Amino acid sequence: MKKRTICSQLAVGFACIVFAVILLISISANTLIRSQFAVFMENERERFSTELADNLAQQYHIADGAWNMESIHGAGMYAVNDGYFLKIKDSNHNMLWDIEQHDMQCCHEMMEKINSVMEHLRHKKGAFVSHEYPMYQDGTLVGYAEILSYTPYYINENAFQFLDSLNRILIITGILSLIGAVTAGTLFARRISYPVSAVIAGTKRIAGGKYEDIPLPETSSAELSELCEAVSSMADTLKKQETLWKQLTSDVAHELRTPLTNIGSHLEMMMEGIWKPTPERIESCYDEIQRISGLVADMEKMHQMEEEMLILHKEMFLLRPVLDMVSDTFEKEFSDKHMQCHIECTESLALYADKARIIQVMTNLISNAVKYSE
Repeated sequence: MKKRTICSQLAVGFACIVFAVILLISISANTLIRSQFAVFMENERERFSTELADNLAQQYHIADGAWNMESIHGAGMYAVNDGYFLKIKDSNHNMLWDIEQHDMQCCHEMMEKINSVMEHLRHKKGAFVSHEYPMYQDGTLVGYAEILSYTPYYINENAFQFLDSLNRILIITGILSLIGAVTAGTLFARRISYPVSAVIAGTKRIAGGKYEDIPLPETSSAELSELCEAVSSMADTLKKQETLWKQLTSDVAHELRTPLTNIGSHLEMMMEGIWKPTPERIESCYDEIQRISGLVADMEKMHQMEEEMLILHKEMFLLRPVLDMVSDTFEKEFSDKHMQCHIECTESLALYADKARIIQVMTNLISNAVKYSE
């Protein structure tokens, strides 16, 4: 299964979070708007009905005890266009005017239109409900206005278009926000993933043995900055360790070459009869072999040398016999280059040190002196 990159995971994560937030906001906003809109429309219905009842009350002439039926008819027909159906009664609840009796066809057409519009809005719980409002004129009850209207509310085409436009705006805003979130998430993810990719490329170069020119970019993130610094420090450490390893290998090869050369030259001189195999010369060869064995043991403990934990076995010993022994191992080299070695050291001079290491140091010094002298 192919693994996704950090960039794609962050982009998808941002998109999912933003989509969930936008969906929650859209649902909450739509529910709140519809709830507040219902309250607003109910208040508007109550206000309109109250004002209509107050205006109709003014059509009663107290002096004559008669109603202006022409004005009532005009108000009733006008109210039908807004979804209100009137019935006017006198103070004794006797019917004076009824919209259904004056224009039943218009009344039914308007009711069907209201039902159609509200069903389109999925207001299945709505129904026509009648409300009665007493009509007063100068504090005197003159009659009752029974107003039939759609409850909880009825909205006309303009209001419906407004709500529909509001929903479209929420959808468009959500889509644009989602696109913006994906874009921002992608850019943000690339900003994070770029240093990580650079670190990966750098570690691959380090794994290939290339410790220089590691492509580690600068970043404003504290964690990524520490990661880059750690990789850079690791590269420097590995480079130093490789240098130490090469130097150590070269030194060990040099340390082994010198005693092996000495032993070989001594044995060759004895085999050709030039030198007699005296006990001193045999002992000198044996000491060189012992020193080689010590070097091999050192190689087995090379990890200790890399960690600078080399243990020195210190003891008290006289220096002059050590110098004589080392000088004797180079007898053939001195003869071949017509050189002499003169030692100035008192017989009683003693050292507290690692005897094997001192022999190693002196051997290196004399070996280099013979090798690089004319």
